[in-house]
Amino acid sequence: MGIDILGYVGLALVFVSFIVKKWWWLYAFNLCGTILLAIYAYLIKSIVFTVLEVGIAILLTYRFINELRQGRVLEKSR
Repeated sequence: MGIDILGYVGLALVFVSFIVKKWWWLYAFNLCGTILLAIYAYLIKSIVFTVLEVGIAILLTYRFINELRQGRVLEKSR
């Protein structure tokens, strides 16, 4: 049951990420959800799903860091 809750929370964060209007929030929510889903996939021993989620997490981390470097996060917060 506890492992399933982890999966549901990750799923909810990924869904929530698509209703936000700022890119860096999308990346942040999506990244958190993806990391939780990667952990969930690992715990249920789904190698294919684990590899997919880790790959997406790497891509989202790169994009989120890019947003931070370009100062877009601070500009849009004001």
